[in-house]
Amino acid sequence: GFWVDEQCLRVAAYTQHRGKAEKLRFSSVDFAGELTVLDANKFGAALMQGIGHAKAFGCGLLLVRRLD
Repeated sequence: GFWVDEQCLRVAAYTQHRGKAEKLRFSSVDFAGELTVLDANKFGAALMQGIGHAKAFGCGLLLVRRLD
């Protein structure tokens, strides 16, 4: 539902997370940049549901705002 402009994409933060049990470890990356909505319905679903496999850990959430 959207296209990311790779020229504007940057890593804003990188964090390694560890759970109470040592077996639970994962990393998260915050990206910043510009995207263009190609399909409003698909983009709306991604915005509401998140993207990726680690949504249960709060990853894959999209925070977007207009440029203007």
